Amino acid sequence: MLMKWGDLREEEFDAAIEKSDGLCIIPIGCYEMHGEHLPVRTDVFEAEAVAWAAAGIESAVVFPAFEFGDSNALVNRKGTIRLDPEVMMKVAECYCTEIARHGFDKILFVNHHGGNLPFLDFFLNSLDYKQRDFTALYTYPCPKFKDIYADIEENGLAAYPELLPEDVEIIRGFLEGKQEDGHGGFMETSLMLAIRPDLVRLDRMGAVDGKSNGVSYPLWDADLNSFYSLWSLNFPNSFAGEPIATNERIGKVILRLSAESVANAARVFKENNHLFRERIEKKRKYYL
Repeated sequence: MLMKWGDLREEEFDAAIEKSDGLCIIPIGCYEMHGEHLPVRTDVFEAEAVAWAAAGIESAVVFPAFEFGDSNALVNRKGTIRLDPEVMMKVAECYCTEIARHGFDKILFVNHHGGNLPFLDFFLNSLDYKQRDFTALYTYPCPKFKDIYADIEENGLAAYPELLPEDVEIIRGFLEGKQEDGHGGFMETSLMLAIRPDLVRLDRMGAVDGKSNGVSYPLWDADLNSFYSLWSLNFPNSFAGEPIATNERIGKVILRLSAESVANAARVFKENNHLFRERIEKKRKYYL
């Protein structure tokens, strides 16, 4: 059963902590443009929907989303919200400490924005400097169409009741055509059609060029990296995708597979949290 933090009454928290085995999920995304066909809150919509669906599989309490992740690379685009990095760090820490204050000792960030990965890595590592009574990890569910198609080719459509045969042809065409996909592309558009179809403007799909210009490839080839910055060089229109047919059914498969991935991550987190607790205790005298 899905338990949203804001829906619980005060007297329900103790039971929610027990039912969830002390696991609280924080969806995290960002506000930034995703082509001209998707809303700027796309990543948050996706993170929330996946978190809610996952908590319906593996018991967890879902906290309100961390709305404003790292969007500095798209600060020149309208609708982007960029917070000072120190503010982001402090807000994330306050989220965690407040959740833990109520008795949750396992916090799982469910991320749906590639630009948050460096931030989450740095933030979670920074927690290791301080004494704390919780463990925090993150997961970034991202099913691959090549794996879905390979599974269908080998085992048929039985495991994908959401799909029709024509949907398999759409996926095959996407893979064989080697279309660009990424920020605001085929997968995200499919997912948003399953989550918030009212906000998707398919008539604006491809209104801006979403193909990579490849200008940063020499830097990557030389093992020079600043992922988000180099990505932005390759996609000056801040959109990585090409016009291709998609629909709500394909999006529902992505949503289900993403939720199953997060539910499994939550289950494994619960089963292995003692490893982190032991490490915290061993380091107690070294915390700043």
